[in-house]
Amino acid sequence: MEMVGNKRPVILMVDDDEKLLASVRRTLSNSFEFITFTDGQLALDWLSQNRDRTDLIIADLVMPTLDGISFLKQAARMAPTVGRMLLSGNVSSISLREAINQAMVTRVLAKPVSVAVLKDAIDRVIQSKVPVAKPVFGLSPMMVNAAIDRADFRTVLQPRYRASDLALCGGEVLCRMPLLEKDYGIDEIFETCRDHPVINRLTSQLMALMVDQAPRYRAVMGDSANLAVNLSTYSLKTPEFMELIVRFYEKMRMRGVRVTYEVPERQITPNDHDLLASASRLRERGIALLIDDFGSGNNSLELLRHEIFAGIKLDRDLVRGCMSDFLDDAFVEWIAQVCSKMGLSISAKGIESAKLAEKLRIYGITELQGFHFGSPVPLEEWEATAFMPLSASG
Repeated sequence: MEMVGNKRPVILMVDDDEKLLASVRRTLSNSFEFITFTDGQLALDWLSQNRDRTDLIIADLVMPTLDGISFLKQAARMAPTVGRMLLSGNVSSISLREAINQAMVTRVLAKPVSVAVLKDAIDRVIQSKVPVAKPVFGLSPMMVNAAIDRADFRTVLQPRYRASDLALCGGEVLCRMPLLEKDYGIDEIFETCRDHPVINRLTSQLMALMVDQAPRYRAVMGDSANLAVNLSTYSLKTPEFMELIVRFYEKMRMRGVRVTYEVPERQITPNDHDLLASASRLRERGIALLIDDFGSGNNSLELLRHEIFAGIKLDRDLVRGCMSDFLDDAFVEWIAQVCSKMGLSISAKGIESAKLAEKLRIYGITELQGFHFGSPVPLEEWEATAFMPLSASG
């Protein structure tokens, strides 16, 4: 965990095990400033006066007087932007559901927990508040604009598969900027311009290219010509660009290609009324908008309560964690059940093994995407190889 200057993240921890609290303070004091209590009410009194400087709240599930979930529910109302973590020696599906849904817990750890595991979990929760890509020195929106001027952009297509029978069910259209990517990563490029008008210009250029390519998508994919297209929240909140989004959807539909839009969870806040209004407008038009990278931030479940998104695409790191991390695995299994009950689609990306694909299929994930099935490649390669779906064995 990197500290800003000499400031250590402030962790409020409540547990009736004083020995555990003492061990944590002694072992992790160089990395974090721990404020510890054995009494939940005293901890709430402290939090009411120090919410602005608190970075994370940790509570044990079973405590006298005030249990962990009740404590964290009150803490969530008092400090809604602060992450919350639950410790428990016996996390049932019911308590897990209450922890995530009612106390909006960011993470659950099973006790006994080692100091190393606790530190790793704290690092992950605190770092989840940081954008995926930080501003990169030397890279600016004007450089992206110049890249567009010289036509330094193209599309690649990654296949998507139906989990039930591994049949091809669509593709995700991704942008590549070959010359600019010699010096910067594509995520860095998008992060630099995501809140700048240049992102609208780039997206509109890609949409125009896709309209021209629509007959080719239809030719190589047939009835599976269902394309996922990424959007930024800036684009969705620009009224003029919203018109373009709707027109593009209609143009592609007329050419036999269905379009689904995706927006990253990290760019969405539950109280962004302009964004939610745009999402509602798309829903009213029958246009699907999905939450991409679901589970990468702290707003995941709260966003679903709006009931305006058509589905979710699970975060790549969360999906990978299914094979090794208790909470990641339990969360994915549980959220798949939630989406099924709500009538939402749920897809997963970052699939790199048949074992992981089978596990997600059993959980009820509806679509799979990842290098195990196929990498993003130009449309020309699909045409040249008479693209056929890959089997789970690769």
